[in-house]
Amino acid sequence: MRGKVTIQEDIFMKITHNLAQQIVDRTISIIGKNINIMDENGFIIGTGDRSRLNQYHEGAALVIKNKEKMFIYPENENHLVGVKPGVNLPIEDNNEIIGVVGITGNPGEVGPFGEIIKMAVEMMLQQQFWLKEIDLERQAKENFIHDLISGRVGNDKDLFIARGNIVGYDITIPRVALSINIYRFEKTARNSIRDHSGLKEGEIYLQRLKNDILRTIRDLFQHQPQDIVSYVGGDRFVVLKTINISNKPEIIRAKLIKISNQIKEAILIQRKFVASIGMGEYHPGIKGIMHSYQEACRAIEIGDKVNSKIGIHHIADLGIYRLCAEVNPEIRNNYIKNIFEKDINKRKGLKAIFWDTLQVFFENNLNITNTSKAIFVHRNTLLYRLEKIRNATGLDPRKFNEAIQLYIALKMKHFQEE
Repeated sequence: MRGKVTIQEDIFMKITHNLAQQIVDRTISIIGKNINIMDENGFIIGTGDRSRLNQYHEGAALVIKNKEKMFIYPENENHLVGVKPGVNLPIEDNNEIIGVVGITGNPGEVGPFGEIIKMAVEMMLQQQFWLKEIDLERQAKENFIHDLISGRVGNDKDLFIARGNIVGYDITIPRVALSINIYRFEKTARNSIRDHSGLKEGEIYLQRLKNDILRTIRDLFQHQPQDIVSYVGGDRFVVLKTINISNKPEIIRAKLIKISNQIKEAILIQRKFVASIGMGEYHPGIKGIMHSYQEACRAIEIGDKVNSKIGIHHIADLGIYRLCAEVNPEIRNNYIKNIFEKDINKRKGLKAIFWDTLQVFFENNLNITNTSKAIFVHRNTLLYRLEKIRNATGLDPRKFNEAIQLYIALKMKHFQEE
């Protein structure tokens, strides 16, 4: 992995104080001898003797200069700055010396430990560098995905495509967005931080929880490496699903619904979270992914208000609800009041059953016979209810133009602000 990005080598192959001290503490607990780690300039950056921290170690400087290990005997101690008897060996990476490790003690006693300690320190450093590089690659992917779904692609399209290739994604492949809301994920994460004794433990738990959900979703796409899965923030995750645009739209939608159901089921069974998923349409071009993601997010917001029990919403299925959601809230509320509260005294006399009846009446295309069968009432009972609605609103649901006004008002009530 590290061979792919040489720039990262130069950045990472520098031993920090924190990393050096961690390695020193772990090593001392095993061998029972004092360990010093010096940086590329010969200064002590990790030690079991804290009084020597940040001191110049001339022996380490000579090891770096001569590129070979050095034994320091008691008789040499007074001739070199900042040294004590022991053995000092170069820490190497890709044949480059990046520091020095020293073991304090009689050279004859600690000498045999030298190569073993050198190897152990280099392995621990290598592991830490790899972890940091993996973390940087993860961050680079996340930043790229966030820019992609936000439309922050810059003026140079080719440069953005190249950036995608660097992190492993061909963004010229057609995709549609699935926006996934994990119910109470953010609240659970906040509680975990409060419940743990320290902020660090809480953050670790949060990261583990996020990674568990990401892994659960990614497992469903393990054979489709160009399907992009990421955490967006809050309760939201995203899948940018590759599609074959030669397929008919209904086939594409059926496949999206199928995978959405699989995601919901996997998250519920494996992670015990309830998910709601919104799906956008396909839009061509790089910025088309942003439009698809925006639609997917809007599909969740609208769909969950209209019918939260379904939990899977395609933006194209929301019809007039989508239009109602875009209306200015003040205009929307005034419209509802004008329809349902023209005569407040008459309005108070109507129970919820009348509005439920009206909803079923619209679902049955204003057909009296079909509606009365659907709600199991006599035709005359249905006509009575419709007449009550006309008296209360001034609009006759049996007349098409007036029914439209009532229909829109009913749909808008889903978005009415208290």
